[in-house]
Amino acid sequence: MLTRAFDVAEIAHRGQPRRQGTPYIDHPLEVALLLRDQLGVTDPAILAAGLLHDAVEDSELTVGDLTDFPERTRQLVTLLTDTASAMTGTMRRAYYREIWKDPDATLIKAADRLSNIRDVVAHGDPEFTRRYIRKTHRDILGKGVPLASHPVAAPLLRAALQDAARGLPS
Repeated sequence: MLTRAFDVAEIAHRGQPRRQGTPYIDHPLEVALLLRDQLGVTDPAILAAGLLHDAVEDSELTVGDLTDFPERTRQLVTLLTDTASAMTGTMRRAYYREIWKDPDATLIKAADRLSNIRDVVAHGDPEFTRRYIRKTHRDILGKGVPLASHPVAAPLLRAALQDAARGLPS
C-alpha cells in the first residue's frame, strides 16, 4: 500500500518543485517518514495518507481516484485537503478545527508542519520565516489546539521553531 501511495503521490507532484527547488515528492515522503520515525505511527493507512496529503490539492487527482486505498486513508486525505485557494483567517481556523477533531489528521498536520518548517528555513527568506513561525505558534501550537499539548509532536515543533528562529538575522 505504501509503495502504491508513493507512486500516486509522485505522479501527482511530478514536475512540481518545493520553494528551494527540490522535487515536491520529497515533502510527502518526509511527512511519512516523520510520522513513522518521530511520531511513532505504524498504521499503513495513516502513513499512506501522509504520502497523499497534498496530492488532491496540488493536482488533478480527486479523492474518488483513491479507491485502491482504505477508507481511512481517503478520509484523512479529504480532511487534510485545503479546498480554498485563498483562505481568510476565519476559514483557516475552521479548517484547522476540523483537523483537530481527528487525532490521526492532527499527527499528519504536525509532520506536515515539521517538514514545512525545514523547507521555510532552507528557502532562506527571513521575513517569510518570521511570519511562518508566528503563524505556527498561533495556528498549530496555540491555546486550545491539540498539538500544543501533544507529548511528542509539541516538543518537536517547538524545537524546530526555535532552530528556525535561531538562524534568523537580528
